[in-house]
Amino acid sequence: RNMLPWRHLFAGIIRTHQGNIVFLRLKQYYLNPLQSISDNSYGTIGKWKLAWQQRAFRNQLIVFVIIFLGVLIAFPHFFSFIESRRGYEIADPLLYRIPAIDLSPITFSIIWLMSLFLFIRMIQSPALAIQGVIAINLIFLTRMITIIVLPLEPPPGLIELKDPISNYFYGDQHGFITRDLFFSGHTSTMIMIGLLLPGKWEKWVAFSAAVAVGCLVLIQHIHYSIDVIGAWVFTWFLYKLAKAIAVEPQKASPN
Repeated sequence: RNMLPWRHLFAGIIRTHQGNIVFLRLKQYYLNPLQSISDNSYGTIGKWKLAWQQRAFRNQLIVFVIIFLGVLIAFPHFFSFIESRRGYEIADPLLYRIPAIDLSPITFSIIWLMSLFLFIRMIQSPALAIQGVIAINLIFLTRMITIIVLPLEPPPGLIELKDPISNYFYGDQHGFITRDLFFSGHTSTMIMIGLLLPGKWEKWVAFSAAVAVGCLVLIQHIHYSIDVIGAWVFTWFLYKLAKAIAVEPQKASPN
């Protein structure tokens, strides 16, 4: 797909009949193809090559990937801290009316299937990739702050969410974390996926998944109602912030 589009070369020869102009067209396509072929015409590898050549995009991506890895390393220590302190129990009339049911397989499947889909779309688009990496970092860091500022006791009747991927990063000391509450990270992640994905049907699926996950974590008593509601409010602002921070990779010139 990175090869010369022959119809353009042929058309150029027919139009000009001048050796210097034909040579200029050959030079544009062969010597600097990433500047002469539009962003949609040379595939995923070409888009990433072009984006990686741009210093601002490259540096920002590296910085936020490093931050992401640092947060993952810090997670066990953070979770150990929040599990060792006392918090406040919230009176939640809605939660009291819902019988606690273990729906871990459904919740786990929705979250990670949607996360995998976003990851695939990020691979296809450098612009989406940089926004996604920044957005997930903002969710992680903001939740760490809000959890510290608002310590909560586990909701009554909480049933452990069996999620081997997420639980791996909690650390072995406490196993399942019960005070990782405000705001709901599961719900927030689904909402952010819906905001990031560009297609209408993608957004419809992602937001449906966000509503479903919000209901599922309430039914399982993993979160209070305020945790799920707060996820919608915080995620919207974090999405706007991620878009403002992200460096938009320049597209190739169509000339």
